[in-house]
Amino acid sequence: MSGAVTLGFTLNGKKRRVRAPAMKRLLDVLRDECGLTGTKEGCGEGECGACTVLVDGLPVNSCLVPAVQAQGARIVTVEGLARGPKLTALQQAFVELGGAQCGICTPGMLLSSVALLSRAKGRVPRETEIREALAGNLCRCTGYQKIVDAVRAAARKGKAKSPLKVSANRALAAGGARQGSSRRRREESSPKKAAAAREGSRGSSSTRRALAAGGVRQGFSGRSREKSLPKKAAAARERTRR
Repeated sequence: MSGAVTLGFTLNGKKRRVRAPAMKRLLDVLRDECGLTGTKEGCGEGECGACTVLVDGLPVNSCLVPAVQAQGARIVTVEGLARGPKLTALQQAFVELGGAQCGICTPGMLLSSVALLSRAKGRVPRETEIREALAGNLCRCTGYQKIVDAVRAAARKGKAKSPLKVSANRALAAGGARQGSSRRRREESSPKKAAAAREGSRGSSSTRRALAAGGVRQGFSGRSREKSLPKKAAAARERTRR
């Protein structure tokens, strides 16, 4: 196994940095370094699907993925589906319809189902689609019918969205709210700015009028002085002759 490297990725919506051997299995990094034991190991050969997680929205067998390939990826494990104590519609359907028994295959089944419902985009997938999507996930407890029924029931509720999309929608909504607030602030400040501009314009007009009036007065004074100069010159000559 190669030397340890520092890896950075987004795990269940949160940024994580771990140090692990580059070729250590992602399954083991999630369980050991990250402490998320919901991801199970069944066969260890990529055949049973018990270790399925979502990497950038796609279901993968984490027992076959070297940790170094997770660098910069968005990873979702079964722990990232529910928000707090409330189960998603898909998880609740598994509980109510008996889609979960011993629990070893359940995390992988759930994540493969999340990927399918995300692709369906609100449409209720056909039974054949569900069976094909879950073909890589093996179960020895329930038979598969109850699992298929649970996936269809969750799709009908229309609430079994991918957590990646939910996070993206929340981010967009928050960004829209911030933009809306900025626009409102600008709109609210616009009347004040307009009033200030008008006031400034009035002030400038008054100043221009005062300067113009001063110029007119200066012109009148200049013309008065020009008119008085001949009279003063004649008076001066008269005094000189005397």
